[in-house]
Amino acid sequence: MQDITTKHLNRTIRVLRLLAVVQAYHHYSMMQLNRELLQIDNNWQDAEKMSNLMAILIPYKEYSPTDFLYSTNEVTDTILDNYDKFKHWIEIAESVGISEKTLTAFCKSVDNLQSTFHLKVLGHIFYPLWLSALFLYLNNAISKTQLQKSFVEYTFFTGTSKPANFFEFRKTVLNIERIIFQINEKQMFRSIKKSSIK
Repeated sequence: MQDITTKHLNRTIRVLRLLAVVQAYHHYSMMQLNRELLQIDNNWQDAEKMSNLMAILIPYKEYSPTDFLYSTNEVTDTILDNYDKFKHWIEIAESVGISEKTLTAFCKSVDNLQSTFHLKVLGHIFYPLWLSALFLYLNNAISKTQLQKSFVEYTFFTGTSKPANFFEFRKTVLNIERIIFQINEKQMFRSIKKSSIK
């Protein structure tokens, strides 16, 4: 009985660690995206071009140039909001053994396309939802049917849903854990090396 309880607890902690990592990366990514947005000239002509492009890429949805006009204050508020959420998930990550330094290094490596490409492209949009559902299921907050219904991907070009690609998800999750471990190991090695030099 104790083995089953320990396994369940370890599984729950593992899912929470992964959830903290992907949520932190999602908010880190949104901060970076909005910082880049502040560097772009925001005018009616560019907004019109973007509206036309989106109408071609995503024909099921209507866009107008006003959808692509923004105020720098709004973008700055979005950056600050994502920063607060990023810090919140860092606190959760630290509670399950991932330091802020490690998690920040991980986010930078993904953002610079050095690792887990799938997380950067689409994973950071879907994975937080899937891992949240899995965490709720492990804590008996939702049923197995509700969990299964949560594992869907939405196609941006058609707006339709399809079952999640479990193979890609599992592969990315294992990759995330491996990279977090490697970053942590390197940081520990550097720290030991520094202290031995003094």
